[in-house]
Amino acid sequence: MDKFKSEVRLKNMAWAAVILLLISVLLYKWQQIENKAEDTQLILTKNNLYQGAVNLKQQWEINNKPAYDRIGGIDFQYTLLGWPIVNIDNQLDCNKLWQLLTNNINYITNNESLYFITSKLTGINHCTYMINNKALAIFYIDGKICIKA
Repeated sequence: MDKFKSEVRLKNMAWAAVILLLISVLLYKWQQIENKAEDTQLILTKNNLYQGAVNLKQQWEINNKPAYDRIGGIDFQYTLLGWPIVNIDNQLDCNKLWQLLTNNINYITNNESLYFITSKLTGINHCTYMINNKALAIFYIDGKICIKA
């Protein structure tokens, strides 16, 4: 009887070890997949922002190249090359720029709201947005919009 109990106990311990090993492998792989998904999300967000800027540039060309415009309650200007820019006192308004380029989409990821940091980076007026602890920057060089992730 003791031999039977020890065999059953040994089998149960072996199954528990196998299950724990499978769980640890799954958690490791899940983290890799989640990181890849966050990277993909950042790339898609960057592309969507750029597409929003391109759409507004096309509107600028269609509308006979106005100096400023208003869309969705957001007043903005165009650079000399036709890229949309939202300035207040020669500083980018990062919140309104985000709303303008995303067509006012409320961006939430992993139960965290998007947040942004404004500052001057080596003399370039820019906006840096944090998405899943990864930075996405919008800035202008010689009148052209640049979006980097």
